Amino acid sequence: MESTDSLVDRISDLPDLLLTDILSLVTTKETVNTCILSKRWTKLWACVPVLDFRSNQFEQNNLWLGDQDHTKFLQFVKGVFDHREAIPLERFGLSFEEVKSSDIPHFIEILDRAAKCGPRVTSIDVSTVEYIQPPRSIFSCASIEEMSLSFDAPDTFVAPEIVNLPSLKKLELTCLSVYDNFISAILSGCPSLEELVMNCCILDIYEISSVTLKKLVLNMCVQLEEVHISCPAAVSLIIKYPREAGIRLNNVSPLARVDICFEDKLFDEYAISIYVNLLRDLPNIASLRLHTTCLALQVLLVAHVPKFQAFENLRILELQRFDMTSDFDLLRFLQQAPNLKKPSGEATDEELLGYHPILPEYIETIVMQSEEKTPSYRDFECTHVDHMENNN
Repeated sequence: MESTDSLVDRISDLPDLLLTDILSLVTTKETVNTCILSKRWTKLWACVPVLDFRSNQFEQNNLWLGDQDHTKFLQFVKGVFDHREAIPLERFGLSFEEVKSSDIPHFIEILDRAAKCGPRVTSIDVSTVEYIQPPRSIFSCASIEEMSLSFDAPDTFVAPEIVNLPSLKKLELTCLSVYDNFISAILSGCPSLEELVMNCCILDIYEISSVTLKKLVLNMCVQLEEVHISCPAAVSLIIKYPREAGIRLNNVSPLARVDICFEDKLFDEYAISIYVNLLRDLPNIASLRLHTTCLALQVLLVAHVPKFQAFENLRILELQRFDMTSDFDLLRFLQQAPNLKKPSGEATDEELLGYHPILPEYIETIVMQSEEKTPSYRDFECTHVDHMENNN
């Protein structure tokens, strides 16, 4: 027979504030389902400061959202807004798949009602073939500090003409078409913006210019024209696999850490020029990470380094995905960076141009990540290295 202690409902004895914090960790549908547990839980879901709506939880066949599924989802969302307590939202999330033209008025109404609840964090993920312009209310919500917008097709998002988000600090855009008027509206209407992330976006813009941005991430974006970046306050700049027209860095702080991910194969001269221009624009940078393969980096450094300006301030060089088993020539690059650690003794050209164990003697901090071989301490003679890390 079970003991009396094993039958005690200890969870229901917890204070409401702690229970609502726990319920904030699951989706709203799962939160509402707790109302059947006992009288204590009947109204508890209505006090949760998080709304996380996901249409895929209403799919009956687990493949797509049918008309009845759409109706049930929208009725559920409306019912939650109608019956929840009038408390500010910590976080609002909406993932709506296969939005149809008939769903758009409901979609706009949902965002309007969410904006009135004053969320601090907002995440909107939409799958549709329709043109959708989110309501002005979501782009003029004074409480929002973090926002994420994701559309599965770039041209389906219709950007607002005016953005007024005075508290916004972080903005993440995924799979959107970004034009000059939209990026200008963002940067002028978000005076507190510190972090801007764009994933798989189509960038039809001339420049990204901001005196407040501290972190800028461009991840696998397509540039329809050359994009000029001027972010003098940035401490982190990450550029991954730029496409088409490329990116130029007009004004970047020497204190910024710059991460550049290269294509694995660089045999096209135009593609090579994109990365050459990026490196040319970084003569004053102090910390640079190159994430690439040995062959791609060799094409750039050996063939094009003589065209670069000297990296006068470069003190930290990090190489990721570096093939430690290959012979590789970094001498020309190292010669462009006079403040990188040099060996105490003289070395011959053959030693400088030869096998990789000589490389750690030239740089003050080197982080290498190998895909083919995990280096051992026996591989290196590190008498002149101040610090070394191996990230595997």
